[in-house]
Amino acid sequence: MFPGHAAINYLASEAIKDDPNASSHWKKYHSEFKFTGQGFAGLQGFGGLEKRPTFLRRWFLLLLQTRFRRFGDAYAKFNTVDGIAREVTGKQQRAYDLDVLRQALTISFLHARVPRKFTENSTCCVVGDGFASLSTLLLASKLTGRVVLVNLTKTLLVDLWYLKLWMGPEKFETSVDLVVDEAGLAQALEKPQCASQGIAIEASHHQLIQSCPIDVVINIASMQEMDLRVVVEYFNDMRAIAVKRDLLFYCCNREEKELPDGVVTRFANYPWHADDQTLEDGPCPWHQYYYATRPPFYRPYDGPHMHRLVTLHANRPLTQ
Repeated sequence: MFPGHAAINYLASEAIKDDPNASSHWKKYHSEFKFTGQGFAGLQGFGGLEKRPTFLRRWFLLLLQTRFRRFGDAYAKFNTVDGIAREVTGKQQRAYDLDVLRQALTISFLHARVPRKFTENSTCCVVGDGFASLSTLLLASKLTGRVVLVNLTKTLLVDLWYLKLWMGPEKFETSVDLVVDEAGLAQALEKPQCASQGIAIEASHHQLIQSCPIDVVINIASMQEMDLRVVVEYFNDMRAIAVKRDLLFYCCNREEKELPDGVVTRFANYPWHADDQTLEDGPCPWHQYYYATRPPFYRPYDGPHMHRLVTLHANRPLTQ
């Protein structure tokens, strides 16, 4: 187990290696990645990372975001989470951009649909976060007591860096652990939940989540960038958890996406099960278009994004 800053040092040493679970998408977008010890260079494919804007630019971005914030009117928790998101991004010294706003909408929606799953005693697993945006909002808004954060090594390093910016060095040192084996995971889970807010797992060790007491798994716009073999492995992990406890899975990804090597990923081809209990299924309202600072101000993505909220059925693992 690697606590706090030791986790960042470990990931920095591992980040120079090839990641066995990286698809052609991430082999392309990680090609320029560098960690300087004080920050990063070559960040591509992670989403937006604009520095805190000037007053006029901030006003203009808020105006552009109005269309998206209207979706939040339907959710009682949104105004609270929206305000927390402003505080979090301020501590992280970055703009409150559309990527963060979408995460605020997502967790407000999830809380509205299944509030019993989002309490200070629950554990959420985020597969494929970016800049720890979703993980941080879940913790900061107290919609979970612990986050299990799974990501490719380079991206996980970025996640932990931004988690530290929000928590501060002292709390980060005592509250976040990177685990690489069952023994380390057991050690992290033995801590009181209030003292173990973040458990980080490299994607190469993703099977460790099978041993975590997870209530909700969330994946947003990253399974679309995985090879289907890896998607199947994550579903196997989740269904292994579902054997032991009631597990909710929220998935929001492109309906179809072609990766750089020509592989096409399709939402419908994920290993869903006929006995999964579906609570929501269809196009995600806040994930169909994005804004730009020049006309046309609102532009559609290359393809529709679907979202599905299910209670997973525990069935026999698949192979791919």
